Amino acid sequence: MSPRPNPDARPLSRPFIAALLAATALVAFAPLSHAAFGDITLVGQKTFSTTHRITNVWGYYDSVTNREYALVGDDTGGFFIVDVTNPATPVQVSKVTTVPGRDLKPFGHYVYTCDGTGSGTTSRVIDIANPASPVVKPGAFRACHTITISPRGTLFAQYVGITFYDIANFPTKPDSILQQFTFGHDSTWRHNILYDFNWNNLNIWDVSNPYAPVLVGSNDDPTILSYHSGDESKNHNYLYVCDELGTHPTPDIIVFNITNPALPVRVTHISDATSRVHQLYVSGDLMFVAYYTAGFKVFDISNPAAPVLRDTYDTSAFQTEVEPAAYSGAWNAYPYAPSGIVYVSDHPNGLYLFSVEGHNGTLTGVDDGRAPAGLALEQNRPNPFNPYTTISFRLTRHGDARLVVYDVRGARVRSLVDRRLGPGEHIVEWDGTDDHGHRVASGVYYYELTSGSESARRRMVLLK
Repeated sequence: MSPRPNPDARPLSRPFIAALLAATALVAFAPLSHAAFGDITLVGQKTFSTTHRITNVWGYYDSVTNREYALVGDDTGGFFIVDVTNPATPVQVSKVTTVPGRDLKPFGHYVYTCDGTGSGTTSRVIDIANPASPVVKPGAFRACHTITISPRGTLFAQYVGITFYDIANFPTKPDSILQQFTFGHDSTWRHNILYDFNWNNLNIWDVSNPYAPVLVGSNDDPTILSYHSGDESKNHNYLYVCDELGTHPTPDIIVFNITNPALPVRVTHISDATSRVHQLYVSGDLMFVAYYTAGFKVFDISNPAAPVLRDTYDTSAFQTEVEPAAYSGAWNAYPYAPSGIVYVSDHPNGLYLFSVEGHNGTLTGVDDGRAPAGLALEQNRPNPFNPYTTISFRLTRHGDARLVVYDVRGARVRSLVDRRLGPGEHIVEWDGTDDHGHRVASGVYYYELTSGSESARRRMVLLK
């Protein structure tokens, strides 16, 4: 099929847009025509020869350099910093070796790590402003099993009890204890609510004032062996709870209606016949689950009361619910990278990078990519793509418009639009070629829309 460049795109009518999308779905996107909401595609993988005890993975986005990093924990000590800006070729840029690596979470350009115990003050703070040269800060704080950090800068250190720290004001010396309570094994913070998975029961706390948390609801179901971890639906009305000790036929994910948080109501459950579950996180209408020896799973929760399994990718060589291998395999699935790439850590197989159909990334608070009122730039579809993708944008008034594709170094690759356009919706197709008609390499690219003094930028991934 010959390239179809469109450097002088004109405003297109809605019927024409619909017809064009239908045609490209049949022709240009033929290799991906069977992709469905929630489908998983492996994009890249990274193994670590120095350890087989990989633990949690979390993301760090550097808004200055526009680069994405995966922070990969090592249970034997420390964590890896992996540049995943081009997910097809992840590159380890450094490793911190003198800190614990059981769990880790970033806040700003600092990373907070712990060793999984509750003894002593072994948790540490690491400055990764320069990811290639991380700096371990001298301050330490209470050892804990897991760490949760709210966007407002409250750190919750969980192990038997939960200790609250103010890291918004004391980022390098989190020794200013705000409050201590006898609850907590793992937790998830959402809109000033802390879901406390206390192993033996669930507690729901209002932590809008971290000095005075208020218990708003709880649940103690004797059939749940371990309230391990979980997350809520996007409408805040349902909670998905992992039971790490649940083995078939005992459910491993339990769904609660928490419309009234004072009285959580169990509505359904999910069970895997071969594996225990570890962690899950929700983004939009998708739930991303690390299922130990069953690997990575994606559920459609468009109906939050009735999750539907959409796809699975087995990262683990093990297939058992029986110890000791039961806790090998997928440890965590992190779905909040701006690029939309999902990071999955596997114990012992390393880091996996996936694209998931219908999941286009999370806008961050530091550089959220939101377009000004005068224009709107949509995520390209499909993404990742090969060889064609469609970019849609909207203008609210007449004006000069430029839509340009750049590589990760910031070099211009292709000018798609450079002309005066009217208000309304516009659609442009890119065939993966540069301004000279040459096909470009696989990898991450940016496309930027500029009109007047306003601009918006997004990422896309070309796979071959």
